[in-house]
Amino acid sequence: MQLLYNFILIRCYMSIIKKISNAESIIWIWKIDESLEKLIDLTNQTTDIKNEIKKKEFYASRILIEKMCKELNIKFNGIKKDDNGKPYLINSKYHISISHKFPYVTSIFDNKACGVDIERIDNKVRKIKSKFLTENEEKKIGDNLKKLVEYWSIKESTYKVEGKTIPLKKINVNQKSKSLYESFANGKNFKLSVLEIDNHILSYTT
Repeated sequence: MQLLYNFILIRCYMSIIKKISNAESIIWIWKIDESLEKLIDLTNQTTDIKNEIKKKEFYASRILIEKMCKELNIKFNGIKKDDNGKPYLINSKYHISISHKFPYVTSIFDNKACGVDIERIDNKVRKIKSKFLTENEEKKIGDNLKKLVEYWSIKESTYKVEGKTIPLKKINVNQKSKSLYESFANGKNFKLSVLEIDNHILSYTT
């Protein structure tokens, strides 16, 4: 009965605003409108996080993963993190990546290692750009705030694919078209797409 109740709650409360899919991957984006109490009711996952916003993001990301598993007919055995902090599905061949920037949470499922990231288009990013941009990238981007956030998000998505520590400055980014990019890290290259959603940038591997 509790499982049925949880499923009904998910149908009633989950505000999935975007679904993106291709031959190998699927990405969902959820805007969190629910109270913390409602989110806790939707999952059996637990956390010691104290901050309420961070706690909402944690619960929402786990609920989203469980819902995507159900949609894809994948048995959900839980989520763990590897030694580098990269989340993975227990006893599953599928790869996942998770990102959140309240009130949004997003996840990608893929047959190969993947990455997804969502960032707010915020002037505060200008203050930290030297931490992730090379001098050449700073010159290419100039004062374009949206482009700056795109580069940041793309590098974060690439970082998540690799699943191990690599300085963001060591990840090189090239724009192929308006919404398509290519990144290079640890001798590998990755293709990524970007999308603007409600003053946020979503990037994900393809």
